[in-house]
Amino acid sequence: MFGEVFICQFPFTSGAGGKVRPALVLFDLQQDAVLCRVTSVPRSGPLDVALDDWQTAGLLRPSVARLDRLVTAEKTIFLRRLGVLSPADLAAVRNTWNRQMKL
Repeated sequence: MFGEVFICQFPFTSGAGGKVRPALVLFDLQQDAVLCRVTSVPRSGPLDVALDDWQTAGLLRPSVARLDRLVTAEKTIFLRRLGVLSPADLAAVRNTWNRQMKL
């Protein structure tokens, strides 16, 4: 499931409501999944990954996966599967995660 892109009811970080938007699955936790926000709003932080093959993922415009906007949620918030990241974009997400997320 890593690398699949869904339209979902992405919860706000405040916990109050959410917004229908694309999200990228990072970890499959059986009933739940760890997701990150996908947005077309340009920004270039250390945890932003530009998706070069955005059309392959089923996205409508050039987009960025924001690895600093995470949520663990039930898969019931998934409304529709858009597609899956290309191998190059999967590698970029994985490399950024491994380089930046150190415990």
